[in-house]
Parts: sequence; C-alpha cells; structure tokens
Amino acid sequence: MATQNASPVSWLAPEFRHYEKNAGWYVTLFAIAILIVGFFIIIQKDIFAAITIAILAILLALFARHKPEMVEIQINQRGVHFGKLFFPYKQINHFWIVHNEYHKTVNLETTAYLNNLIILELEGQEPERVRMFLLQYLPEHENTQPTFPQRVMHKLKF
Repeated sequence: MATQNASPVSWLAPEFRHYEKNAGWYVTLFAIAILIVGFFIIIQKDIFAAITIAILAILLALFARHKPEMVEIQINQRGVHFGKLFFPYKQINHFWIVHNEYHKTVNLETTAYLNNLIILELEGQEPERVRMFLLQYLPEHENTQPTFPQRVMHKLKF
C-alpha cells in the first residue's frame, strides 16, 4: 500500500486553534459562573459544587488566555510527528481533512481509549497534498465535516 519514495510533508502550525476573546467574553463567562454558583449555594445548598464551578470558571478563563505555540508537524513514511509527539500509522485508524471557511485541519482517529482524536491545524499547508500522502498509509474516513466539539468550540470562540 505504501510507496517507499514518497517525500515527507512538513509545516509549522499552532498547536491548537486560538480565538481572541474580548472583555465581553470574559464578563459573560463569569456572569454565567456566578449564576450557577448562586444556584448551587441558594437553591441546592451545595457549597462543594459551588466551589467546583468557581474553580472551573477561573481555570477556563486562564486556559482561554493561553496562546498556542508554533510546532512542527511532519507526516512521513513512519507516521505523524506533532512537535515532540509521534504517532505511528499502526496507532491511527483513519483520517479526514476538514477544509471550509472556519476550519483547515487534518483529523486523525487513533486507537487510544482516551483522547483518540488528534486535530492538526494545516495553516499554510495544502490540504490535498496532505490527503494524498496519508492515503498511501491510512484509510480516509468518509465524513469530512468538523466534529461536534470543533463546531461547539468555534461557536464559543474557544
């Protein structure tokens, strides 16, 4: 199935998609968190849940501020390198490319029980070139739509 003389494909891309958030985004986050905390304290009388929601809101705000680092992505005859991580083809079930106005990614479904979806930003890389290279080693999934989490995260600008 694999061609031995296929040249590797590599590019630099952010480790994840980042959306800039304005002050209104953070105000909305904390307003919702305050409402939920109030619900747990006043109606449910559950301090533990209220504290948990408050901590989660703070962590979410901190994570939202985190900017992605640029990483090198390389797809070669052995597998997929994502920064310092390596995924051999035997650990990848299939792939699909999402290329629309909001997303330009290659998605890999792995054999891992948890975190079995790897989403690599294509940035300036040509999606068809990546697709043709991966077809030598992996089956292509027929669904080329963004995953449900990708759609939700885009709507929430996260």
